[in-house]
Amino acid sequence: MRTQKIFNELTKSKALNTNTRKGRNDRLQGLRNECLLARYFYYGYYKNRSYEDTLRTLVSEFFLSPNTITNIIQSNPEQLFAIKSRATVNCYFQNKWPHLKW
Repeated sequence: MRTQKIFNELTKSKALNTNTRKGRNDRLQGLRNECLLARYFYYGYYKNRSYEDTLRTLVSEFFLSPNTITNIIQSNPEQLFAIKSRATVNCYFQNKWPHLKW
């Protein structure tokens, strides 16, 4: 009811109204980007997929548009090269993200 909403707003104390940050969590977004870059490297290096197939697979796995995925890849080249240097063995991926099929 409309009047109940007004009543609740009037009677709430300021201690209960904490300002919470809304939107995306930067830490979680960074973890997602790291996993996306690892999958990008994995499909290209270990599975020898074409760029288009890799992009199509990442779109279905991460529910992101192709433009967003290419932007993430282009804005994180140093992180991608770090993944390349650590991922000389396939068990790196399995230990880091055990819930995914590598």
